Amino acid sequence: MSINETALPTNGDIMDQTNGAPQDRDAAAETVAAIAQAQAMSADEIALYDRQIRLWGVQAQERMRSANILLISVKALGTEIAKNLILNGIGSLTIVDSEQVTEDDLGAQYFVREEDIGRNRAEAAAERLQELNPRVAVRTDSSNILTKDQTYYAPFQLVIACDQNLETMSTINAACRLVNRPFYASGIHGFYGFIFADLILHDYIIERETSNMPAVIKQETA
Repeated sequence: MSINETALPTNGDIMDQTNGAPQDRDAAAETVAAIAQAQAMSADEIALYDRQIRLWGVQAQERMRSANILLISVKALGTEIAKNLILNGIGSLTIVDSEQVTEDDLGAQYFVREEDIGRNRAEAAAERLQELNPRVAVRTDSSNILTKDQTYYAPFQLVIACDQNLETMSTINAACRLVNRPFYASGIHGFYGFIFADLILHDYIIERETSNMPAVIKQETA
């Protein structure tokens, strides 16, 4: 399955839409504005990622376009993460998974098929993941992640580990810290799941509808 690219509207097309709905004119204007702001993205890419550019802006999309992300394990959860990252237009995704495809994978990993049983899971999934977005470089590594030292993680802007035991997650997290790389760990167990984030240093914003009110100390009453 390949992505169908949406043709970018020309100035003439935009003028012809003046009798249409206001949101159509606004969308066309936002697309034209994004083209003017873009430094690295082509007009075709802006048309392809048009909806998400309207959400977080062309500069954020350009940062995603250059992102090199490492994903460890591509079982059910890893499959969803890989799909979303690729469709959102990151620069490259490297999938590390030393396990082979089993019958159990067929019920949850929708990028492998019955004929893939016995193949390396990362390699089997990568072929179909790549079809989602040819603009994203999808790479695989079939070696055991525990054989890697901290230098392996340095080229990546973000490391995501899925469905690993505590010892493995702690080892990867420690290696990422040595090279200042943000680390996410996550897993699912039936209807339950968890996520752990070590973002090293980061900024955050807390929004409040009202300002903090000073506490008033009063005498207790019976």
